[in-house]
Amino acid sequence: MSESNQHQKLVNIIIEHISNIVGAERTCFIESDVADGHPLPQLTPEGFRPDVMYQYENVLFIGEAKTIDDVVKTHSLMQYESYIKKCSLFTGKATLIIAVPWMEYATVYNITHQIKKRYPGDYVIKIIKGIGV
Repeated sequence: MSESNQHQKLVNIIIEHISNIVGAERTCFIESDVADGHPLPQLTPEGFRPDVMYQYENVLFIGEAKTIDDVVKTHSLMQYESYIKKCSLFTGKATLIIAVPWMEYATVYNITHQIKKRYPGDYVIKIIKGIGV
């Protein structure tokens, strides 16, 4: 499977996860950077565009899909920090969702929880294992 197909599959996993939480009537608030009819997510103050974003009322989801080759790249590390910072500053319920191939789960968990120590707040980091991607 090509990296772009793998990335698309991981993004779709994030969208499906958010859709299941917010319900069908609120999926119109999902933004994504794939050609699926959703508007593009807004940039963070640091200039990064997440793969998926949902913000409605007091709920924020930021979703980022990472393939094996991207998990520990400098750009990815900067994205994780930017998205964690945004979650930490959000007033309401914020969740960062990162979808990765299952073998990268521990790496992303360790990286994001080290970054989280620098940004206290009441938010969640959820890492989804993409099975078979």
